[in-house]
Amino acid sequence: MVDNVSEGTAGTVGRAEWSGRAEEDAWVEASRRGDALSFNRLVLRWEKTVYNLALRMLDDREEAAEAAQETFLLAFRGIGRFRRGARFSTWLYRIALNRCLSRLRSRPRGLHLSLDDPETVPAGLGVPGTQEKELLRSERNRKIAAALARLPPEQRAAVELRFFQELTFEEIAQVLEVSPSTVKSRIYAGLEILRLRLADEG
Repeated sequence: MVDNVSEGTAGTVGRAEWSGRAEEDAWVEASRRGDALSFNRLVLRWEKTVYNLALRMLDDREEAAEAAQETFLLAFRGIGRFRRGARFSTWLYRIALNRCLSRLRSRPRGLHLSLDDPETVPAGLGVPGTQEKELLRSERNRKIAAALARLPPEQRAAVELRFFQELTFEEIAQVLEVSPSTVKSRIYAGLEILRLRLADEG
């Protein structure tokens, strides 16, 4: 009986995901034909995800907003060249990360932004709880954000896609245009650096 319920639930989730993908594909196809309204629907669906990705990569709200705006502008200009059958999310992640990496590489060497201001801590990491627990979580999240910000850009991108966007190794490889083995090595190296830095900070 339980198995039947589980299978039914899985089937419902699967149909919902398929429906969402089909709807998105229809918006992409309409956008390719010049339908600005359909592209605006794509922006509304993805703008929060792209902004949060940029915020964790750049650690600066103003820069993240600019990078997100640049991402959608480039996507709008290039939507006509989007390859049918490909995943829109993979293509969009690639554009967003390229904009973030370009900005990171243009910064003066050794520049690290301060994350002491709670306003700069990436959203979505905290879990509601008592005031004391929330303070502990906030401090932990601040340390994680600070350690993440010090990773090399390529490792930071891989960690972002794996643990915040929950992409598979194969999907990340498509976004970053590298092999899955390269993705794994970047993630494992990045996690080891994070582990050591967090251990040092207690």
